[in-house]
Amino acid sequence: MNHDWNNAEIFCAVANAKSFTKAADLLDIPKSTISRSVAQFENALGIQLLVRNTRGVKLNPAGEELLNQLSPMFERLHGIIEQSLIQRDHPHGVLRISTPFEFGILKLNQVVCNLLNEHTGLEADIEMSTESYTSKAGDFDVIFSLQEESLEDSDFIARKVFPVPSMLCASPEFIKRMGTPTHPSELSTWPCIAESKNALWRFSSNNSAEIIEVPVHGRLRTSNTLWRLGATELGVGISVLSSPLCQEALKSGNLVEVLPDFIPAPRLVYAFIPTRKLMPSRVSIFLDALSKMNNSLSAADNKVFPNM
Repeated sequence: MNHDWNNAEIFCAVANAKSFTKAADLLDIPKSTISRSVAQFENALGIQLLVRNTRGVKLNPAGEELLNQLSPMFERLHGIIEQSLIQRDHPHGVLRISTPFEFGILKLNQVVCNLLNEHTGLEADIEMSTESYTSKAGDFDVIFSLQEESLEDSDFIARKVFPVPSMLCASPEFIKRMGTPTHPSELSTWPCIAESKNALWRFSSNNSAEIIEVPVHGRLRTSNTLWRLGATELGVGISVLSSPLCQEALKSGNLVEVLPDFIPAPRLVYAFIPTRKLMPSRVSIFLDALSKMNNSLSAADNKVFPNM
């Protein structure tokens, strides 16, 4: 019996994306074609592979087993094709990246745009997100995530990329109203702007190797960095912000640095890459460009990890 391998590949795309709509977007073909191909594939095999509901699709046991068999074959096939494109130095396709706002704007913007100018067959989809990288399997080629704690086990290759230095800031009006703290431990009773209701801020002292941990209550809580920056300028509370992002506000006098002798712990940016035997050329050239950017940093900023 002859099988349409396009239908088999479309089934894998739907199964990995857990959605007909997402698979259609990824493959850039109509959703109706996706549905028809999966139905033809199931009819040809004589078994149901997917359980459909209003929230999406999920695999039944037969679908799980078939996906485990087919996915490595298609990944290998695409890998061979991608490797041939590397040899010709003509990477193409869509580079899908998820990144936190500040890292995307401050570090990735120029790298991605330079690649698009250099390689006319390359496209890029960039999502600004702070969601956990483990929830994005199958959706992106590279997922950047800010991490403060140890990494959890996952089906990703993790590479340390760059530390984002932070500083404690407040508006002059806030300091006039509240006064100036003399030690980080005082912040536990201050109105703070944080990413979660109850956050743990860590500081190191210029005068010792001691790490100071301060539990704070976020009076205003948001994962959006621009929200925290704006709210800090408006005097809502005191906040730990990424140093590069608040430089303009410091120069204009909208913000002042607080407790400069105590440095907030930097957040490490990791690049998470789905485990593959062969890396697509679009990902390879992107990581190479990112590494070159890191190597060109000034001595004052060059805190790049050597295993990038």
